[in-house]
Amino acid sequence: MRLRPPDWPLPRPDAIHHIVEDFLTDWTAPNAHILPLRRFLENCLSTDLRNFFAESCFLFAFTHQKLPPSCQQGYMRMQGLVGSQELRHHAVQAGLLQNYT
Repeated sequence: MRLRPPDWPLPRPDAIHHIVEDFLTDWTAPNAHILPLRRFLENCLSTDLRNFFAESCFLFAFTHQKLPPSCQQGYMRMQGLVGSQELRHHAVQAGLLQNYT
């Protein structure tokens, strides 16, 4: 912005997120501030910004081509789900994996 001329106008935004604020505002209120902001950002970025458990990421990995960012950053980098025989058996029963034994 410092390199722009002084009379350079700012571009018109595609979307605006308005919030109410005063000194009593609880910025951590899930339904009043966090959820509307998350939905606004999801709409702007065209992606799902929710956090998912490892089992949900496992299901997404086998059923969707594009994973949510929380699954890409955690689960797909081996930080979410630890494999076990029980988990493999559950995935085979759910039809997510083939039984090669």
